[in-house]
Amino acid sequence: AAPRPLFLLLLLLATSSARKRCRTSEDEPEPPVFRGQPIPTGERVRMPQTAGLEWQLFLPAGWRNATSEPLFPVVVFFHGSGDGHFTVMNSQSLPRLLSGDQSTCFDHDHCWRLDAEYERVAAKAEAPASSGRAYLDQEVDLRSPLAACDFASTFPAIVVMPQGWLPAHRTGWTRGKTLQVERLTQHVLSTYRGDPTRVVLSGQSAGGAGAWKFAAAKPELWSALNPICMPAPASIAPRLAGLNVWVVGWAGDGEHGNDAVVAALKAQAAKAPAVVHLDASVRYTRYDKAPGPPDPLYRSMLNHASYDLIYRDPRLWEWAFAKRNLQGEEAWRHAGKRRE
Repeated sequence: AAPRPLFLLLLLLATSSARKRCRTSEDEPEPPVFRGQPIPTGERVRMPQTAGLEWQLFLPAGWRNATSEPLFPVVVFFHGSGDGHFTVMNSQSLPRLLSGDQSTCFDHDHCWRLDAEYERVAAKAEAPASSGRAYLDQEVDLRSPLAACDFASTFPAIVVMPQGWLPAHRTGWTRGKTLQVERLTQHVLSTYRGDPTRVVLSGQSAGGAGAWKFAAAKPELWSALNPICMPAPASIAPRLAGLNVWVVGWAGDGEHGNDAVVAALKAQAAKAPAVVHLDASVRYTRYDKAPGPPDPLYRSMLNHASYDLIYRDPRLWEWAFAKRNLQGEEAWRHAGKRRE
């Protein structure tokens, strides 16, 4: 197996050569699989296949030398419909932020910056928890950071990034695939000191759809759910009773279902005491507008990439990592078994 310095050099050379000849992440070669030891920290890494899945792992920069907190929160990230190739996955969203070098073949800046128009991002004000409304008819300036250059060096959680499918076979996050994700997450929890009481499920677009369904099928596994730019029917709310949920999208997503499902989740939360999930809450970010994906091939999809706003917003992670699932340890001990 290649030692870590050689692996990182090969990764840098592969990336540099790709940048000379491509204008879209679709054309970049996939990152190499890391098979050495120790695993790099503060940097996403493609790992050997586990539980039948190709996947990437991020370990926090302080993971190896941690003494005060032996267990780390875990984020399970679900990619969208066209993001199955790791090069596309890594060109945007949370995976792109999880690298010390955020450059891509179409953007050579080591620190990824959003366009200046998104410096003052407006969103609808959140309605009080006691209100049955999804949001208030007034706007707030969220000021999401345009750049988060030190994101990878400061992010405090382990991140699991499974490959659900490739673009030629867009199966979605099926029940069989999420069963594999359960087994992969069990492996990460036991191998890399993950905290089973703080496992957050987040997904964007088709990954958001998968996250909604997975959390509704297995709510006992998660400390928090964060579906982005993918509305769900209001009828899903009873199956998420008592679970911490932060829904994210732009105004169009709200009109297509986010507004209704958030109102239903809040109504459900008012009836279901937060026993399993401490301080259970329902949050909602309804942006007036959002960028398109950064890749030139997809940039015309304006308002879709609300994930590129929320993932760099520290409010999301402060909220998510403060939540705990009291039955998480027991639930993950028995996870990975097919339900008939």
